[in-house]
Amino acid sequence: MKVAMITIGQSPRKDMIPEIKEILGDVEIVEIGCLDELTKEQINNLRPKGEEPVLVTLLRDGTSVKVSKEKMVDLLHQTIKKVESQGGVDIITILCTGDMPDFDSDKLIIEPGKLIHGVVRQILMKNKKLGVIIPSAEQVEQSKEKWGDIDTIVTYASPYGQLERIEKAARILKEKNVDLIILDCMGFTKDMKRKVQKITGKPVILARTLTARVLKELVEC
Repeated sequence: MKVAMITIGQSPRKDMIPEIKEILGDVEIVEIGCLDELTKEQINNLRPKGEEPVLVTLLRDGTSVKVSKEKMVDLLHQTIKKVESQGGVDIITILCTGDMPDFDSDKLIIEPGKLIHGVVRQILMKNKKLGVIIPSAEQVEQSKEKWGDIDTIVTYASPYGQLERIEKAARILKEKNVDLIILDCMGFTKDMKRKVQKITGKPVILARTLTARVLKELVEC
């Protein structure tokens, strides 16, 4: 089987795909980025304005950027259609945990944000507390809205910044005595997960590995 992986930034995602491949094994992956063919000026025009919902992603040169979720949805739709037109792909995976609409496609589409939401809703009892680490302070309120009636503590630390900020976020969640933690961005790594687990002593869901394990179930013979 062939799997297309669409990043909302630029491909290739050398910071992410190797860890996904460790789980998937010998599966053909086609990478494509929504911003691959855009100029710096065009990317700057995607920056969120006012209180627009924010997404954080990575460019090919290693620079992290904030983009408007509303504008990215349109680009994602275009990129999905581009992948479909090229043919040969069995499954499409969107490498973003942001809340996305249901995209119209004749392929299976894996959306990590929906996977995480479903898993947490099934395993976290009502009297338990959820801890969430997101990339940016601008995403705190939208993250709280996402989890609705679940008792949620949200803090932030960019996966593309200093590790010390992630350690600080983990200590905040430890102080709040949460029961389960989500690293809510595909940019967070396995090393970051281990660091958060060590500091908090709590179970941690890592978006990229959860996504990879679901994909493995779909493609494994």
